[in-house]
Amino acid sequence: MACRRFRYAIAGLLSLAFATSLFPRGQFWDFLGNAQVDGGQDHGRIQITRRGIHFHTIQLRVSGEAIFFDRLVVHFDDGTFQQLIVSDRISPGGKSYVIDLLGERSLQSVELWYYKEPWGHNPTVSVYGIHLPDPDASLESSNR
Repeated sequence: MACRRFRYAIAGLLSLAFATSLFPRGQFWDFLGNAQVDGGQDHGRIQITRRGIHFHTIQLRVSGEAIFFDRLVVHFDDGTFQQLIVSDRISPGGKSYVIDLLGERSLQSVELWYYKEPWGHNPTVSVYGIHLPDPDASLESSNR
């Protein structure tokens, strides 16, 4: 009986240790910009407000009404871009769309291509990002 409890305790501790390692640590989503989607258009652009910071992941969040996205084009400050095929509906309060960028670069804008729909109210798309830790900040804290 004691051996069985010991096994359950070990199994529980191991599963807890593995589960907590799956959660992202110290990741905060920074607001990068937003735009209201116009039902009379099939695309729009979100200008990035946090310039000069290198991001490796961005996230789209929708509020208002669901939007069926065709594709996204992420424009970088160095003049390059990354095109992503989405082909999915993103609902407000539902799942958000997370994009791992190729490399770590400063963002200029995100171009949204979507299907026109007769929305009651024009939805809003917001972009959030996770940036790299500032290497100078870690050096300063270690020198103290």
